[in-house]
Amino acid sequence: MEKDNKSERGARRKRFSAVLACTLLVSVPLAALAAETGAQQVTVHLGDYRFHPDAIELVAGQPVELTLVNDDKITPHNFTLKGPNAGIDLDAAVPAGESTTLHFTPPTAGSYIFYCNKKLPFMKSHRERGMEGKLVVRPAS
Repeated sequence: MEKDNKSERGARRKRFSAVLACTLLVSVPLAALAAETGAQQVTVHLGDYRFHPDAIELVAGQPVELTLVNDDKITPHNFTLKGPNAGIDLDAAVPAGESTTLHFTPPTAGSYIFYCNKKLPFMKSHRERGMEGKLVVRPAS
């Protein structure tokens, strides 16, 4: 019995090491690419009916790499940001326990609300439960 547990732990460690190595192999080049392109990098965590941070500041005309991480284990979320006058229209699903990355360039300065539009029948929407934030785009200097 003890030998089986050690063998199982060893197998789990190998799988974890392989996943970690693959993650690093993918994320390091992506981070380097964002740095090379001068992209503004922002990571937002979604969970417990909130965004963290719930306020984002960017500079107009500069590319953005926005990584969305859903920290919830069961609840799916999304990131919705509509700024029709500024040419911003983002709507990305982020399944439970997963992440996604958006690339966009805010063309003009302004202030915009982002939110999660998920809703179960007969319940308040995630936005009504407080899951919204603010994006402020500053003019380029």
